[in-house]
Amino acid sequence: MPKGDGGVRQFHFLETRLWILYYALGFYFLDLTQAMRTELNPIQTRASIQTYYGANIRLDNPQRSQIHYQEDYQEFTRNIRRTVRRQIQNHKVAVLHLDIQDFFRSIDHARLMQVLADQALPASRLRLRYDEHTRLTIREILFLIIQRPEALPISPQNIVSNLLSHLFLYPLDCCVRDIQMDIAPSLTFHRYVDDMFLTVQFSSEEANENIGTRMLDISTHIGEHLSSNLGLSLNPLKTRLDILASEEEVDDLIERSRLVSFYRPLPEEGGETPQETLNRAVLVLNKLREQFRDRGYVDRIATNDDLALKQCFRNAVVNYTRSQQAQQQLEQVFQDWHPALIPKSIKVLVFLISRVPTALNGLLTYIREALSSPFPSLTTLHLAEHLMLINEYNEEFSNEIVHLFQASPSPYVNLLSRLINPRSPSGNRYINIENDCLQENSSLMQQVRRMIIAEKRGVHSLAYNHLLNTLQEWCFCHHQPTISRNHYDRCHVVGWLESIASHSEIVFLITMFDRRNRNTISHPGDESIEVSPVDRVEYEEHLARLNLFLPDFWRRLS
Repeated sequence: MPKGDGGVRQFHFLETRLWILYYALGFYFLDLTQAMRTELNPIQTRASIQTYYGANIRLDNPQRSQIHYQEDYQEFTRNIRRTVRRQIQNHKVAVLHLDIQDFFRSIDHARLMQVLADQALPASRLRLRYDEHTRLTIREILFLIIQRPEALPISPQNIVSNLLSHLFLYPLDCCVRDIQMDIAPSLTFHRYVDDMFLTVQFSSEEANENIGTRMLDISTHIGEHLSSNLGLSLNPLKTRLDILASEEEVDDLIERSRLVSFYRPLPEEGGETPQETLNRAVLVLNKLREQFRDRGYVDRIATNDDLALKQCFRNAVVNYTRSQQAQQQLEQVFQDWHPALIPKSIKVLVFLISRVPTALNGLLTYIREALSSPFPSLTTLHLAEHLMLINEYNEEFSNEIVHLFQASPSPYVNLLSRLINPRSPSGNRYINIENDCLQENSSLMQQVRRMIIAEKRGVHSLAYNHLLNTLQEWCFCHHQPTISRNHYDRCHVVGWLESIASHSEIVFLITMFDRRNRNTISHPGDESIEVSPVDRVEYEEHLARLNLFLPDFWRRLS
């Protein structure tokens, strides 16, 4: 995704004129290199070298230009998945994940000028007067912007720096093409700015030692090229080699390497017609049931399987599940379905079970009996909540929730009781948010629920994330900004609270955001981030302080 580096001067600190000037430089360099890249791009594509920078800017037809970080990153991950699944058939596949150390801050301006000159046809250099005087002028402009002779500025919409860094690594793409021609014809290369995956297919009989040696030679060659030609070095913490020999190992790689961002399934992963999507979901459900029948438990659901199930929320699939054919198929799947399997993908399974009256009635009976216990499990409460939110729920166990709340009013039971009676007493409240706000905003209730679950499970780092998400969601609900929820970030929260919070409160909230950024829960799978977990004492301290602040914020806002 768009890269960032706290050590590099941020775009929003730049004056508007410098910002405009920097964008003008981006278009100038794009024009300078366009002709050469137009010639070479088809060659790269045929050589299975795919590169992305988050946009497709077309100077020949500006109206067709697109800035699409999500689509580009989605295509980047899809192509890797597609390639590995194709190559694994009756073979072994080596997957090398490479990342460049401090990439944006390490781009030398003088080298950048030369690399761009090498990518320009003589006619382009002449037309745009790209001579030594122009290079020196551009270097002075970059120094004025960034205040150093290397590095590129970073911004939330990082399109220009992404573009320039994308062009800067073009010699690496050529180096990889040479490696492919010389020693690894099956090699494929996928690069999103400096995030790179390289795959090579081997015989299924090849020893892993030999494969490892070959891949080490390739990574060493790439590292030497980066160092000698671009002044860059590979990040050893993010360089990883996986040797795969089965589909199961491919699934594991996809999960560990986070190759499911902005997931859209490939055709072979169930992404076609609604009927095919439901068929794939049924295969997953049957596999879960068989595992439970054989072993008595299911550890976890594979990421690909979970994502395949979630495709059932597509509008076309939702409509298809109302058909007689789909309901007969689901009735067969959920016959004798054990409730212990539902938490594996709870929201999807509750939705699918709601399409089968007999299975739904059995589940409602199971939950009603489980809620009769003085101390029902957290899983039971979680299931109860999801069932209470579906249209088919008809107060089947509301009395049990009320009795449970009267007997042992825990924070989670308190939340469930509000689904029955939104005006229930506010005593024993977990977080001091006003009733009306909780009642009117299900997204806020969801964050509070997640926070409680994580705290009860003892995962205080995750609970801390949801605590801050709860604050952010509360601010969004009251602020009612013109931007979408997904774009409402720390800057908007702090900016809005400045009018109703004291300086010390603002400072504390900023430190909370900073603490979350140093929390490894926020960066799953990223081995380069130092582990800094939140413990119970720190979590409870911040929860208590936020509980002091929120009523004051509400009072000042009112």
